[in-house]
Amino acid sequence: MDKASLLSDAVAYINELKAKIKDLESEKDNYQRKKKVKLETGDTMDNQSTVTNSSTVVDQEKCSNGVVAEVDVKIIGDDAMVRVQSENVNHPGARLMGVLRDMEFQVHHASMTCVNELMLQDVVGKVPNGIFTSEEGIRSAILMRLDH
Repeated sequence: MDKASLLSDAVAYINELKAKIKDLESEKDNYQRKKKVKLETGDTMDNQSTVTNSSTVVDQEKCSNGVVAEVDVKIIGDDAMVRVQSENVNHPGARLMGVLRDMEFQVHHASMTCVNELMLQDVVGKVPNGIFTSEEGIRSAILMRLDH
């Protein structure tokens, strides 16, 4: 190979690297803009492998204590799945468990995850009979009680 072809190959390679750098920087910028964690839910199925229809209610509200809380509720039969996403301030796990206790919500499973300054809480439990009949009602009750 002569020097001219070697030099042209080097220039082409450098240009490819510059293009890759631009792509990676734009991906990084997009990622930094989206600092919000996205929660995805799949289809819900019961033990007999039949699809259970459910709708989702998601709302984001700023509580009086200045903490932004996003609440997602799904009801499947007598059970409900509650997902709360909020800032990790003022002990959000204890506050949510207190709210659910006040609502007489029978908890089967609960998990809490802290990502950066964000607290993600998933709770599955039995809905009290006759008190809360809709996902919107449960969501509103949780947000109202978290606000106090």
